[in-house]
Amino acid sequence: MSKAEQARAGQFKFDRDRRLFTVAHAALRSICASYLRTSPKSIEFAEGRYGKPKLALAARGGLEFNLSHSGECALIAAALHRELGVDLEFIRDFDFEQVAQRFFTAREVAALRSLPKPQQRSGFYKCWTSKEAFLKAKGTGLSGELDEVEIAPMKDGEVRIRAAVPGWSLMELPAGDGYVAALVSQGAAVRVKLYRWASSSTMSQ
Repeated sequence: MSKAEQARAGQFKFDRDRRLFTVAHAALRSICASYLRTSPKSIEFAEGRYGKPKLALAARGGLEFNLSHSGECALIAAALHRELGVDLEFIRDFDFEQVAQRFFTAREVAALRSLPKPQQRSGFYKCWTSKEAFLKAKGTGLSGELDEVEIAPMKDGEVRIRAAVPGWSLMELPAGDGYVAALVSQGAAVRVKLYRWASSSTMSQ
């Protein structure tokens, strides 16, 4: 990692958080290097207007990426010539209704409350990750507006999130037990390939 990344890693209070940051950023460097056919050490990062991480312009080659980590997992999205936003959340037990009242629209809060109690926590997390992924894709972070999404209960007892935002596509990602994840990409929806990164710089599909 760069000296700046090493300094950020050193600021974490807990070893677990420091380890996750270090592994996630090592994976990010490895993945970007594989796209650009260069060494991970040569990768240089920059920031957009609102702090969204990007590759330095000279080395970008049309490659866009986004990173999210929570709990013990990290999620990285990468694509050529399209902006991306990804959010991963570890499902915790907390008063999510208060957060929803602060950040969700009135219609979203009403839809969340209309769900059966066992589905409300899942509905909250799916809505939250979708909103975060939109903000990260657009590069506005929390300075932007939370796009309105639709919380829809399904006949199979699951909760689905839908969004019709011009120029962007939303997709729920399988994130493993105890996690929820969403991906937003610029343009029409595309087929996504999922890989598990290994420290040997190889990825298994």
